[in-house]
Amino acid sequence: MPTPVSSAETRVYPFNKAPTVKRRLVAILCADVEGYTRHVHEDEVGTFTALKSHLDELIEPQIGRHGGRVFNMTGDGLLAEFGSAVSALTCAVEIQTQVARRNAATPGMRQLQFRIGLNLGEVVIDGDDLQGSGVIIASRLQAIAGAGGICLSEDLYRQVHGKVNFQFEDIGLHSLKNIAGPAHLFRIADMTATPSTISSHVAAASPTNQPTLAVLPFDNLSGDADQGYFSDGITNDLITDLSKFPDMGVIASHSVFTYKGKAVEIETVARELGVKYVVEGSVQRSGSTVRINAQLINALDNRHLWSERYKRDLTDLFAIQDEIARSIAAIVVARVERSELDHALRKPTESLVAYDHYLRGKAVWYEWTPEANRQAQDQFRAAIELDPKFARAYSALSFVVIQFALGGWAQSPMEALREGRALAERAIDIDRMDFEIHAQLGFASLYCRDFNRCIASYEKALELNPNSPDVLAEMADALVHLGRTAEGVEKIAQAKRLNPFCPDWYDWVLGIAAFHDGRYDDALTAFRSMHDRSNFLLSDLVATYVRLGRVEEARNVAAEMLKRQPDYRLATERLRPFKDPKVLQGFIADLEKAGLTD
Repeated sequence: MPTPVSSAETRVYPFNKAPTVKRRLVAILCADVEGYTRHVHEDEVGTFTALKSHLDELIEPQIGRHGGRVFNMTGDGLLAEFGSAVSALTCAVEIQTQVARRNAATPGMRQLQFRIGLNLGEVVIDGDDLQGSGVIIASRLQAIAGAGGICLSEDLYRQVHGKVNFQFEDIGLHSLKNIAGPAHLFRIADMTATPSTISSHVAAASPTNQPTLAVLPFDNLSGDADQGYFSDGITNDLITDLSKFPDMGVIASHSVFTYKGKAVEIETVARELGVKYVVEGSVQRSGSTVRINAQLINALDNRHLWSERYKRDLTDLFAIQDEIARSIAAIVVARVERSELDHALRKPTESLVAYDHYLRGKAVWYEWTPEANRQAQDQFRAAIELDPKFARAYSALSFVVIQFALGGWAQSPMEALREGRALAERAIDIDRMDFEIHAQLGFASLYCRDFNRCIASYEKALELNPNSPDVLAEMADALVHLGRTAEGVEKIAQAKRLNPFCPDWYDWVLGIAAFHDGRYDDALTAFRSMHDRSNFLLSDLVATYVRLGRVEEARNVAAEMLKRQPDYRLATERLRPFKDPKVLQGFIADLEKAGLTD
């Protein structure tokens, strides 16, 4: 159920719609330097240099590693947002721990100490910036934290208490400037412990000894921003091809595309993603000619292991992709046999025009509107008309046809689901060795309630490519809906290891697992964190409030959902693929209690 962040994603689910409101619930981290003015007065240049070093080398990388985003620099500090309160807290502790280690090796006059405030609250979205009381409270808390300290609001404390092993100190009620009423605050008393592992916050699997590699988004040098879909497609296809080698760990598209358009150091990328090798390159398309530059770098010593330039007629595009993947694989995974290389590197189509339609279709389906869906269908059908043997085009068309039903846009949803299933089976008939096609058949079978075929298809997809995090997460979603929640949670853990900057639908699966297991507080945390990023997910939030006995809040969210989706009908929810009919009946009954009807 990937979030529509770039054309590098492989699958989008019905609740992943672009934000329709400009508020969301997030964990806010505010950090600044204690006594900054005094430091500047004593040593202006040295203070500026030390601060930049701390931010660039320590603090910002830690925020990225924990899934956060810096949205404002404050002169002597920064503000960052996190989708998880636990991630915000563990990041803050890691920052203060590393700053303390650095200060231990630094002369006293050159030491900088940071204060950190953490709050969980709603914010107002202003472009890339965030505003509102949620941010203001975090900034007030950092002033209370003290040098080297971390101060938490009560709202954030409630989310992390019992989920980490840090020692907390209750520091009572405090008045915050321009904030009505006293605030109950907490402070971290001991930063030597580590976070505990619980079922709803699964620790990632431990790294293996296999070589790990990240392919950075290839730069589009065509001079035409509209050609970005082409360079993105090249990048994504290269990642897909390389991920099929079981002896190589390849970082997922979603994670690497967070670096798109950014000037980043190879060492920084390697540290944040935990990889040894990095591939980078560029694509320039002009008329019937394509130029591709690619290079492989050992990030541990910034040594170039291989580089090549290609200038070919577009008819040789797939030969170029094959050659790049083969060269990288030969260097990084020498023990992969030639037969496995030949098996893994498969051309999706012989028609370059059909491939262009295919890429254009993938580029528009992420908008999650009926109009964009129809455009995507038109592009995939055009690709199939040009190349009736283009298996991935059938598979992609299968997905958007099912998406059309789940979005509530089809006059006959069941007919659309059956068509999607037939298209997926047609793709399998053409190519039984493409893992993405088997995964799509698993998705189609899930919503057609052929659960045995669903799991068998996902198992085959993972047999062909055990390195795909999205397939692991999709199978986790299927397992959870089948009631096999423990297995689903385990699959999500594996997916997060391969995709450290995973889309938030991975955590949505954990929310569904918690709901299914009766852990409604954990489910509420998962669903509330995405409250403003999705329409479809609001129904899960409504049902969870009802289960917690908070019916009035459920009705308020239901009313908000109807404002966002005036054409909403409860009938769409009946397509949810819970295997146990009692679970589905209970879910529908929850929504009816909140006032939702057909």
